[in-house]
Amino acid sequence: MFDMDGHDSHGVLLHQLRDAAEARDPERCQFLLKTLFLDMEFYLALAVVIERARSFLETFEHYYPDGGFARQILTQMVNTGTAPSRLPPEALRDFEYPGAANYMKALSDLAHATQPGPLPPRIGYLVSAAANAIMAELVEHYYGRRIDAWQTVRERPDSAEARAIAYAFWSDEEVALLDTDHWLAVTDSIEAQLRRQLR
Repeated sequence: MFDMDGHDSHGVLLHQLRDAAEARDPERCQFLLKTLFLDMEFYLALAVVIERARSFLETFEHYYPDGGFARQILTQMVNTGTAPSRLPPEALRDFEYPGAANYMKALSDLAHATQPGPLPPRIGYLVSAAANAIMAELVEHYYGRRIDAWQTVRERPDSAEARAIAYAFWSDEEVALLDTDHWLAVTDSIEAQLRRQLR
């Protein structure tokens, strides 16, 4: 049984994931997320990631009003647990606004996760989708107010200036708080889904 006091494996993993979120350790967060997802019913794990993806949907639609396919795909996933094997052609263009490319990667990973096949790779796609949905939020929050810096990062990613900008982004206090908050929200969502799994 799942003991919310943390005396079982799920409780320990949730505690470790919260610690990793507070420490801003992305590799550890993703490892623990995959471990938890592998021990959950697939569609409950999918629900956790869809919830994270939906949080960026209105922002995406604001900057891309012709991007209704994103809502359609997420709605299909919620209603049927399936998605197209490939994103539509309009999803394959270059999305320039900060965070939009990460969001497209999250949707693509979600679509891959819902295709038939062995479970571990599908869970891997779910983890990648969650990480990219979170990154979309962070990138939009920071670079949405620093478009010139964003253009530098996009156009000259290997330059010293771009590396300095990227470091400033990752070490920004607001970004750090948001990053931790989003991973903690994922952890809370997993905890809620695990309660459902035991009903």
